[in-house]
Amino acid sequence: MFAENGPSSVWPAVAANYLARNQQLSDDGKSWDHSFTSAYQMSCEALVALGYAEENGRGAIPLKNPTLPEILPRWDDVCVVVLKLAGQRGQLQYRLQDGTVRPPKGLALSIRGAPPPPAANINPVKGLGPAYATPDVQSVLQVLGLVSDGMWTTIAETICWRDQPREWSIDFASDRRFVVAVERAALSMPGDIRDEMDRLAAITESDVAAALASMKLWNEEARAKYGPKALIRASTNERARRSVEAGRRHSLDWLFIRRWRLGDSWLTVEEAKRALEVFHDPLAIAMRRALVERLYPDLPYLTEM
Repeated sequence: MFAENGPSSVWPAVAANYLARNQQLSDDGKSWDHSFTSAYQMSCEALVALGYAEENGRGAIPLKNPTLPEILPRWDDVCVVVLKLAGQRGQLQYRLQDGTVRPPKGLALSIRGAPPPPAANINPVKGLGPAYATPDVQSVLQVLGLVSDGMWTTIAETICWRDQPREWSIDFASDRRFVVAVERAALSMPGDIRDEMDRLAAITESDVAAALASMKLWNEEARAKYGPKALIRASTNERARRSVEAGRRHSLDWLFIRRWRLGDSWLTVEEAKRALEVFHDPLAIAMRRALVERLYPDLPYLTEM
């Protein structure tokens, strides 16, 4: 499918070269250090999958002679990583529908005398708003098939759902394509996926007791390290249960991040090897919430963010 393979034969090298040019160098200047920042973490993973690097503990080591693999990572996943890295570096800036910059919140203040931000150079289309991209990023987005003639393309819409710019107030959960995808995912769910979801949905008293014991042990270690007046959180059954619930939602999110895509629904184990782990994916999380609400209506905690 197009969502897997991309619009042309040159997109993998173009995307990889962009990601490589914009990584954070480690102190030794020889490797890339993602500093556990999401966009850089995903970029390092993408570069490894594209044959441009080897993974290490805090990022990746660039290869002297990179070679694209015979089996490429998914085009749609790489597109999302490019958007996230470009946003992290300020090279892609989403604009409000009228083309202006989102007003600062809280204590954030505009710098007096600062030049105005550059005008949007990617025009809105139905479902997507305007944006500004540096010339380098704009050329990459064109090769990826997300931008053409200075505006977003049709195929860019569901890719941008996975970045979900706040400036655009996208409500894809009410979109017919998402609603149909929920139905498809429910009706075509593989047995191994359903078994894993059932396992994660079931919280026993033993699970809560184990979480409570871990909390108490953590408190004891904190007191031993920082003294009897160390600030600790009370260990209660309710707090332990909430901790287990949060952990199960997190695990469910990762199940969808690894095994579900809008265009293909459930990926086989083999197909999932091409998928990148694009975490903080609002589309995957929205699908998790929609499906667990349908499958486990008596477990409302599973639908929380």
